[in-house]
Amino acid sequence: MEFLDFILQNWDSILGALAIIIVAVLAVVRQEKAVIFKMLYSLVTEAEKQYGSGTGELKLSSVIAQIYEKAPAAAKVIPVSTLQKWVEDALTAAKEKWAKNANVATYITPGSAE
Repeated sequence: MEFLDFILQNWDSILGALAIIIVAVLAVVRQEKAVIFKMLYSLVTEAEKQYGSGTGELKLSSVIAQIYEKAPAAAKVIPVSTLQKWVEDALTAAKEKWAKNANVATYITPGSAE
């Protein structure tokens, strides 16, 4: 009964501590996601250069394999379905940047920006 009394007497402090812990965990997850997105941009660019167009499944598999090798330990618990969506989001953003940057277009496909 002492434990229950302790909880009842300190419920507001316990709730506050839980809120702080949740906010801290969310901040770490957001930081990890930002790092992973930067890595994904680089990886999808390299996959596009290496495999070319028309090889979507191969590029996706390559990027996912590489992100699991290179990502922080926390990223290794991300479900594959979530990671696939993130790769697609990174690819969409990357394509927009590639279209605006002739240097990257040339890097991916030499002679493409000439």
